[in-house]
Amino acid sequence: MQQMDFLRSHPLVFQIGQMKKNKNFKINDYFWPITVLMLLVLGAIWSNVGFKQNGVLPSSPQLAVPLPVVQTQPMRQESVASPVTILAVQEDISRVVSMVRPSVVGIFRTNTSQLQSNPNGLAYLDPYQSNDGLVGSGIIIDYRGYVLTTFQTVGKSNPVRVTVFTGGRRDYHADVIGVDQKTDLALLKIRTEDSFAAVILGNSDLVKVGDIVLAIGSPFGFDRTVTMGIISSNNRQLNINGVRYPDLIQTDASINQGNDGGPLVNVKGEVVGINMACFMPDNHFSGIGFAIPMNDVVAFLNANLQP
Repeated sequence: MQQMDFLRSHPLVFQIGQMKKNKNFKINDYFWPITVLMLLVLGAIWSNVGFKQNGVLPSSPQLAVPLPVVQTQPMRQESVASPVTILAVQEDISRVVSMVRPSVVGIFRTNTSQLQSNPNGLAYLDPYQSNDGLVGSGIIIDYRGYVLTTFQTVGKSNPVRVTVFTGGRRDYHADVIGVDQKTDLALLKIRTEDSFAAVILGNSDLVKVGDIVLAIGSPFGFDRTVTMGIISSNNRQLNINGVRYPDLIQTDASINQGNDGGPLVNVKGEVVGINMACFMPDNHFSGIGFAIPMNDVVAFLNANLQP
């Protein structure tokens, strides 16, 4: 009804009605019909423009049955590491290295007897043969000068020489106060009353495959070398030279001769393992190394470490 009233009141419609009532009115040409048609078209266009400017559109007819909702997967955006994130990771790694590196020592012995490498490539990490003798690695676990290393590092030598690298290179004699050949562990006590920076021992049961780790030691005599990798396996069962190890930590962090007794460190700066073996078929580096889980070392330390 409102639409009909609008049409009746429109001036153009009113004029057309008047023309129909006037019987003497005649259309001699097409001027007026075309003019009226053009005005109607312009009026319709002007009305649509007004609707769009006011943000109001004519309502569409409602469907009796709603259309089904189609679930679509959102477009995946490629994540890009920002420079800030990369810088933070770099700073964390540097912080971990600065925490642990002062507590990593070199261990020298003159007894050159070594275990023969296993023919299948799986063997204990041997000390590196240098001009000063055999050199391996160890970590200070107590400020009083207690050093944890592997049995392969010290062998049957007693005492051995320990080199501390913080505050300048310092050499000490150290006594071997405990060994366990089955777990390949040895505990030393430096002959001094000096205090030393000690490492933080972590919980190796919390280690997960894929965790980032650092290996620190003296491979081929290059003292306190740092390499990085991940945990490849956290429960590797191996038999090395007749000794069965039920739960070694496997890593692809580079470890070689001279890394024996060095720490395997997580991103928190905690020592979670002691590097002790590798798999090198035909004496070629394969990126497969093994560490004793720190939780397997606790019983040995409790039995040998003086309160």
